[in-house]
Amino acid sequence: MTRRSLSLVLAATVSLVAAPASAQQAPTVQTAPQPGAYSLQVNSQIVVLDVVVNNKKGDTISNLTRDDFKVYENKVPQTILSFEPAIKPAAATAAPLPINSTAELDRKEPDAPVSIIVLDEVTTKFEDEAFARYSLKKYLNGQGDTLRQPTMLLAVNFRNIMVLRDYTTSRKEILDAIDKHFAGYNWQAVNGSWKGEQINAAFSSLIGVAHATAGHPGHKNMVWVGRGFPSFRWDKLTPETQEALQNAVANCANVLRDARVTLYSIDPAGISAEPPATDEDGFYIDDPFGGQVDFDTMAQATGGQAFHGRNDVDHLIGAGVSDGETFYTLTYKPTVVSQDPKDFRHIQVLLTDRTLRATTREGYFAASAPIAPALDAKGKPSAEMTFDLEIAGAGLMVYDGIPLTITRDATTPDKFYLHMSAASLAWQPTASGDKEQSQLTVTSGAFDRKGKSLARKGAIITVQLPFPPAGVTTDTRSLTVPVTVASAPPAARLRFVVRSNSNGKVGAENVFLVDRKTLSDPATGLKAEKPK
Repeated sequence: MTRRSLSLVLAATVSLVAAPASAQQAPTVQTAPQPGAYSLQVNSQIVVLDVVVNNKKGDTISNLTRDDFKVYENKVPQTILSFEPAIKPAAATAAPLPINSTAELDRKEPDAPVSIIVLDEVTTKFEDEAFARYSLKKYLNGQGDTLRQPTMLLAVNFRNIMVLRDYTTSRKEILDAIDKHFAGYNWQAVNGSWKGEQINAAFSSLIGVAHATAGHPGHKNMVWVGRGFPSFRWDKLTPETQEALQNAVANCANVLRDARVTLYSIDPAGISAEPPATDEDGFYIDDPFGGQVDFDTMAQATGGQAFHGRNDVDHLIGAGVSDGETFYTLTYKPTVVSQDPKDFRHIQVLLTDRTLRATTREGYFAASAPIAPALDAKGKPSAEMTFDLEIAGAGLMVYDGIPLTITRDATTPDKFYLHMSAASLAWQPTASGDKEQSQLTVTSGAFDRKGKSLARKGAIITVQLPFPPAGVTTDTRSLTVPVTVASAPPAARLRFVVRSNSNGKVGAENVFLVDRKTLSDPATGLKAEKPK
């Protein structure tokens, strides 16, 4: 190919140092109960499906029972083990709880369905970005002051996943965040030589958001307003590129599935009568949905939809959000069990009333690929861990795969303590068998008011805890890891990331040393507010 290599792993800039368990301060064992982590992986041989049902007019149907559904895996009938009916938001009697952050969401409504709205600034043209923002505001202005679902607003570009507003139920907060975010002219979106970077940025954003929100067990509807990544044809790609992309699509679909994310893709370009044009490498120049592989593939694989060729983008945003509010949850135990990670099990949900259509994820891989070791054969950080750390360390998004609480030492300002639940980590018995241990990668970074990196470091550590008491079914243990990072001016923001090297879960949190409103950090996507 004549373009840059389609590298799907970002280069790390953090230096990691492996440290033995004996070199670490002993973790603090606490007794405050913490909820266990939620996973849709089928290791327990239970498959969980979120199913949206529509009639021929596209209206969502919310009054069905278990007997109305039939589930097939690889065309073999399955027995439904559990069934949760859909609850249409308009029929809900209780007013939604006010939510203002990821931490509040996980504490107050850990099972609540949520919406994640993403403004795509990677491949979307400038004029289409403006229409997307107009459409989003039009949709929001048609809602009440308090949103039915906690909603997060993001914008993604080549470098950052920008948290314009963390989870909130306030319509005003989302509208204010839109008004304060100024999208610049993205010449790379219309430059054909940047297709590889566009694909890389889209995959990185999808995986990053999935990892960040994996700790919240509720269903997540990701409404992606933009073109995603450019469409292309397999027969125009080299075998090496084909394999890399196939692996990326499969990995991304698995990560979204495990985080319980359903993707809805909305192209804000509107209606175009022009025929699709391709360049010499087979990439479609303007039509984002004409190729053999496109963003439709990702949406459909997760049980979502892709909308394009329409001008009523505000209604499409509403349709995506509505599907995330009105869904049935079914579980079944597969009649055929496979441990082959390349075995894709196709799922089909049919309804007794054949005039209705059920939408759910297309299937799952029978076994997830094993987590790569933190260090490769040469003692360097593995590509998988490098990717996770680079994405999590670059922005402001709170990662709740490992929920973190951060406190500062009262006498040593540069010393911080990362508190986390033991239930979020993977544990193995020590060699002596009297305790169990877990390997973590911990990184810290300091940034000035404009987002310039001042310092960044990391270490691979092993922590140990006594076994839970016999007969205990819920892991209530907690541990504390001390981290030292220079916090004196010009440092304005600190970023801490913890990765469990055994299960790949990630936690990330920020400490703001100054008023967040005074930051002009590109990772925020916002400009500093002028003093009044």
